[in-house]
Amino acid sequence: MTGVPDDLPPRVRPLPRGARQRPPSRVAATVALLRPWRRRLVWLVLTWVALSLLTAALGLRPDVPVLLAILVSVAGLVWHLVDHTAPQHLTTWPLVDGDPAGRARGSDFRVTNLAGRLEAANTRGEGREALVHDLHVQLQVLVRERLYARHGIVAEEEPRWAQGVTPPELWDLLVGLPPPDLYTPRRLDPILRRIEQW
Repeated sequence: MTGVPDDLPPRVRPLPRGARQRPPSRVAATVALLRPWRRRLVWLVLTWVALSLLTAALGLRPDVPVLLAILVSVAGLVWHLVDHTAPQHLTTWPLVDGDPAGRARGSDFRVTNLAGRLEAANTRGEGREALVHDLHVQLQVLVRERLYARHGIVAEEEPRWAQGVTPPELWDLLVGLPPPDLYTPRRLDPILRRIEQW
């Protein structure tokens, strides 16, 4: 009788006393590292094999290692371009850590921390300057991401186009100094609502 339920899956069961958990092998670590790339790697290998067989079927003598090096180079360039020109997703601040169904709303420590800092700055005047700076930086990040996601414009690269499509109050927030009372609900709520509706 160990006090451990018998119906636990193997990963959840505690190790017996004196047993040591083995660290993952190098092969397992490499496989885990390459797991997000598996489709691309399978595509690369299949293309390499198909090109090698095609050139051999045409009566040519394929230089298989050189063919692989060329494919890896071209694929790396294409993947780099695809990864850096794909549409960016909007930033979301989850209110729940882990499983959304398993916890109460608002249990994320970041949200709790921000709420505490906002309340302290608004009612007791504690840390107002630092909070205004932190809020301003985060709001600028959100405006830049929304601008890129909606219009594909980077504000620093095309400021005139960016200014033309950005709501004036958000543009002022992006390029200007933050209002000293940014932490107050009457100032912060309209900005957040405008970012959300844009």
